[in-house]
Amino acid sequence: EYKGYHGDSWKFERNMKGAVQTISIYPYRFDQSMITFELYTNVKNSEYASKIGTNVVSASMLDGIVSNGQIRGYWQYGNEQELIQVLGEMKDVLIKKGMKILVELSKGLEEPDTAEMYREVYFHHDELCEKFMEKTGIVVTGFDEENIDRWFEVIEERTAILKQGDYEDAKEELMEIAAFLGNQLVKYLGGRWFHYLSENHESCGVEGCKTLNPGLNCLSVVVGGYTQNGMNWVK
Repeated sequence: EYKGYHGDSWKFERNMKGAVQTISIYPYRFDQSMITFELYTNVKNSEYASKIGTNVVSASMLDGIVSNGQIRGYWQYGNEQELIQVLGEMKDVLIKKGMKILVELSKGLEEPDTAEMYREVYFHHDELCEKFMEKTGIVVTGFDEENIDRWFEVIEERTAILKQGDYEDAKEELMEIAAFLGNQLVKYLGGRWFHYLSENHESCGVEGCKTLNPGLNCLSVVVGGYTQNGMNWVK
């Protein structure tokens, strides 16, 4: 959908599953007879953007691109007929390469912890904890450095395996890990599970622990460790 001329560029947008994808076509600031385009979305935690180091992809960054300008990624024209031809060439590049880039830019790193996940952890933390312990054979004899090191050795092994697949497939076990860690805080540090619910937000965690003030959102910490910070950070 054409959104008009803004600043020095022509904007085209489409909304795909909540992500606003934008194509911006604009002239070279030092030579108005050369034009190019750039691609971006409103997704702030794009996995692809994180990989390439930017959330704005210019035409010059596309592999195998062929343009007639003196600068890579720019097309040059001298009259209206040439402009029409140039825009047609740009359209072909956008269809063949650009739209795929926009799809990639629209993908978040991983879906963060959701209200549904919080409800599952809060209402079923005992079952999730037991499932994780049975699956891994993890041993708990107390809340000390030896135990914690042993737990996270197992947790790091499991998350390494989970990262080989999709986040959707990892959700269940991440909830199990959060439930396991939360239950140890309850058992050994005197904590209690809490459920927070407001009009715009839902979460859960463990509060009232002897050494944690005010408490810990176990699921948020575990998902953050899985997606970005690493499990050593969780530890």
